[in-house]
Amino acid sequence: MVKQSVRLCLHSSCNATLVACSISRTAVQAGCIPHQICLYQKQHSWRRCMAQPFAGIRVVDFTQVLAGPYATYQMALLGAEVIKVEHPNGGDQGRGLLTPTPESAAAGMSALASAVNSGKRSLSLDLKHEASQAIVDRLVERADVLVENFKAGTMGKLGFGQERLRALNPRLVYCSISGYGQSGPRSHAAAYDPVIQAASGIMSVTGYPETGPTKVGFWMCDMTTGMNAAFAIASALYRRAHTGQGDYVDVSMLDTAVSLMSPMAGLPLNYDVDPQISGNGAPGTGGPSSVFSTADGTVTVAAVTPTQFVAMVHEIGRGDLAEDERFATSEARFAHADEYRRLMLEAFANDIAENWEIRLNAAGVPASKNKQVRELRDDAQLIHREMFQPLPPPPGITGDFHAVNLGFKLSYDGPGVAEPPPTVGQHNDDILGELSFSEDAIASFKTSGAI
Repeated sequence: MVKQSVRLCLHSSCNATLVACSISRTAVQAGCIPHQICLYQKQHSWRRCMAQPFAGIRVVDFTQVLAGPYATYQMALLGAEVIKVEHPNGGDQGRGLLTPTPESAAAGMSALASAVNSGKRSLSLDLKHEASQAIVDRLVERADVLVENFKAGTMGKLGFGQERLRALNPRLVYCSISGYGQSGPRSHAAAYDPVIQAASGIMSVTGYPETGPTKVGFWMCDMTTGMNAAFAIASALYRRAHTGQGDYVDVSMLDTAVSLMSPMAGLPLNYDVDPQISGNGAPGTGGPSSVFSTADGTVTVAAVTPTQFVAMVHEIGRGDLAEDERFATSEARFAHADEYRRLMLEAFANDIAENWEIRLNAAGVPASKNKQVRELRDDAQLIHREMFQPLPPPPGITGDFHAVNLGFKLSYDGPGVAEPPPTVGQHNDDILGELSFSEDAIASFKTSGAI
């Protein structure tokens, strides 16, 4: 049997390896692999390396607002050390967006910023200051990942383009996030979430015919681009573990949004058919999937299969509709949509939304009361899944504070963070000290306005 040397830790300075006859997860979980020490600061064993996927990974985060910060926030939740680099005057632009209280505005802790920056450390730095190059270079020399989401070409103009920095550290995974990608006729255009929703066709299939194109009610393109970027970075790190080489990752908001639209995009691409606006209904289901008013609110029902349709009409007391030729098939329900909806609303008005949720799910029909966002914190399923992690409040904020977790669980430690979002420059002295700058140099950076 041939033995293989297997790298345990993705950190650029860690050489912890093992020799084993098998690299299967089963062998690891069974304890067949001896302990090894990670050489990165000699502070954690192979079990620590295995626990949180990005433990020991250092991320230099130049991103702002939402898409980029959400990408690096996911890495922080999975154990990465994330250093958030932001301008000394006000910091990340997202700190001033959606500030629900005077306290949050004064602290620079907007709903956006506080949602995607827990577990990070903040270094304030003016990238146009002459001293910034020395600081950034030292950060990059010790980093595994760099993430930025300026307009295409901005980092290069500042002297921090991927060619120079990857030459400085060939193991660096450099990720650029932008509206349209780093190349192409629209690459230099600025973009925000609503514009990408429009450009990707998302708005063309959202809403009702009478409303026209309608925006999704949250920053869907920003958030999914952040998820896409995190996956791309993880892919590059995985390849680096095998090749020893870093990579350049080019993430586009538009590309991400169009990839989400794959089923809709496939209609004109492959069948020469245009997608249609279906309101609250599920495309192609002919009516059973929709939002219905109840005695006290609304409920969303997704009776997608014929079996679910039959179960639904029996549960609402209209089993006769399953035999009515006007409604017995998807095509028939579509042809008699107005009458079908009138009968559904009449039936659903006989009970409250919460009861319909319980009754329909018990009958095998997916359904949910339409909840307000405020109600999520008391949802038993979300509490069980530990989706809202309590943290100490950030500086300047009083009361309870929570970080929203990721949508998956791991057998080992995580995801999760221990610290709330930082204030601008909160960790300047610590970070610069770790980069071996002297106290005099740090004082000079402060007086010159570099930090």
